[in-house]
Amino acid sequence: MDQRKLIILGCLLVLLTAGMLRWYTGSSTATTNNKWASNLLPDSVVYNLEQQNFNDQGQLAYGIQAKHAKQFEAKAIAQLNSLSITLFNAGIPDWHVSAQTGLTVNNGELIELSGDVIIKQNETTHESPTTLHTVSLLLSPKKEYAETQEPVIIQQGTSVTHALGMNVDTRAGKITLLSNVKSRYETIP
Repeated sequence: MDQRKLIILGCLLVLLTAGMLRWYTGSSTATTNNKWASNLLPDSVVYNLEQQNFNDQGQLAYGIQAKHAKQFEAKAIAQLNSLSITLFNAGIPDWHVSAQTGLTVNNGELIELSGDVIIKQNETTHESPTTLHTVSLLLSPKKEYAETQEPVIIQQGTSVTHALGMNVDTRAGKITLLSNVKSRYETIP
């Protein structure tokens, strides 16, 4: 009789453990599925997006173009594909930013760019424009600021600089490199 009680008790423990595991994995999957389900249903979808944003003085501050955009109003975000951003200084195009994808946060206060991000000064307003290459960038167009912790390649004329991480003040044109800076400067005779 004791052996029979042990077998029954063992079976009950196995069933209880299996039930708890099923409940735990089922609830975490449901949470994950709910999170992604809201991403699957955007509030609006726009193709060939062109948006202009103005500063408090009424001057053009920045413009965004994207081949495809999905907006999620409840989360105050938008997903952008194949995007291009032009930053203006006193109404004049100053910097051009392009990336494969972007995610706007807080209704465009921040834009997380990823996938072959290129930032370039306007060639008509800068004698020797600077071009920056990285894989991801956090851009605040209203604060005229950008940053990354990823590797960066900076080209200006024939000079090339590699660094890990940078901060960019787009208004002043000031680039601060964070670490592992290596440069090659070449002069043209």
